[in-house]
Amino acid sequence: MNILNTRHGQLMVRPGPDLITNYLAQTGQYEWQVVELCRLLAGKYADGIVIDVGANMGTVTVPLAKAMPHYDFIAYEPQKQVFYQLCGNVALNDLTNVDVRNWALGSEHKNLWIDMPDYDTNTNIGAWSMSEFVRENSTEARAGGKKQYVRQEVLNDVHCEKRVRLIKMDVEGMELDILKGANYFLQEHQYPPLVYECWTQFEWFKETAAKLEEQVCGMDYKTYHLGNTIVAVHPENPLKVNVMEEDGNIRFEVPQDAI
Repeated sequence: MNILNTRHGQLMVRPGPDLITNYLAQTGQYEWQVVELCRLLAGKYADGIVIDVGANMGTVTVPLAKAMPHYDFIAYEPQKQVFYQLCGNVALNDLTNVDVRNWALGSEHKNLWIDMPDYDTNTNIGAWSMSEFVRENSTEARAGGKKQYVRQEVLNDVHCEKRVRLIKMDVEGMELDILKGANYFLQEHQYPPLVYECWTQFEWFKETAAKLEEQVCGMDYKTYHLGNTIVAVHPENPLKVNVMEEDGNIRFEVPQDAI
C-alpha cells in the first residue's frame, strides 16, 4: 500500500491501474462534488448518523467524518480487501466516529460465495457489482479474482440509536434492491435525503433505472438528476432544501434556519 495526501485526507491506496487510485494520485481528489453535496444534505443538526453504502476506500466517509465529528458514520463495504483498506483509512485519519461494516445490503438476508475482482489488474475495482445482472452486462463489473464470502443484510433490520440524517449509495446497480428492503427504516428516520448513482447511459439498465425512480418516487421523495448522481428529498424530512434550477443546472441550498 501507498499513502497519499489528498483533499479527502490521508488515504492508503493499492498500487496498480485502479481508476480511483489514479485520480487521487494525479489530482489529489475524486468526485469531490459528491462530498460537498453530502455534507450540505446531512444538515447541521446537533447529532445524527450518515450511512455510506458502498464506501469503497472512504473518499466520502473520511472527509465527512473529519468535517462533522459530532455525527456518527456507518460505512458498508462488501469487498473484503477494500474493507481492509477503508478500515486503514479510518485509522490513519484518527476517526473515532466511524463504524465500518464488511456487509452488503439488499432486500433480503443472504450469505453469498461470490467472485471478487483481480486487485492487481482490475482498472476499476469500485465498478464490481453484487448484482449478477450487472456483472452479466457490464465488462467493468465482472470479477476475475478469488471467491469471497459476503454477508448481505437489510436496512429495515438495522438499529440506529440516533436519527439518520443522510444515506449515500454507490452500489453499482444494487440501489433498487437495497431500497426494497429499506421502506420501514426510511419512515422511522423521517425519510432522510438520499444521494445515489443511477446509470442513464446504458440501454440494458433503462428498465431497472425506471423501476428505481418508481420505487423512490413511490415513497413520495422528489428526485433531482445531476448526470448519473441522483438526489432525493422528502417533504416529511425536517431538513428544508431549496432547489434552484436554471439553464439545465441544479443547485441546492439549505438555509441557516432550515433545521
